[in-house]
Amino acid sequence: MCVVALLTLAACHGGKPALEPVSNSGGGGGDAPLALASGFRDGALWSCQIGGYDPQPCKLSRDGDHWRLTKLLGSQRFTGQLVELGGTLRFSGRFFCPWGDCAQDMEVEFQPDGAGYATRFGEDDIRLRHDDAVEADYGGAGYGGLTGDEQ
Repeated sequence: MCVVALLTLAACHGGKPALEPVSNSGGGGGDAPLALASGFRDGALWSCQIGGYDPQPCKLSRDGDHWRLTKLLGSQRFTGQLVELGGTLRFSGRFFCPWGDCAQDMEVEFQPDGAGYATRFGEDDIRLRHDDAVEADYGGAGYGGLTGDEQ
């Protein structure tokens, strides 16, 4: 009897597949990652490299309706807003040296370069890269609670 009821029920639906469940992220779309590359998520750690210096961790985070990028370590740092503009990333913020006097406004546009994004600021090339393995090496999104303003 149960088998007949199940067959009747399946026939009534015309064999259509069940609807996929909708995930509830709770963000209302406001914390959706940028669609440009993997690693665009709140708290993601990227590598930022200025000129010939070793890459240092940078943190991507949500700041209201915007993204914020902050270089957390090194003698030269930057922090500011990051906005996607048709495949490029517009950065608007400040460049500073925690142990010196190099503070200045920083307005650049990062272009995709195959492995991440690159731009030029002053005399230096700046590269942004995301790699899940490198992010794991940095210790994850918490990264010691650093804000980038430490001296």
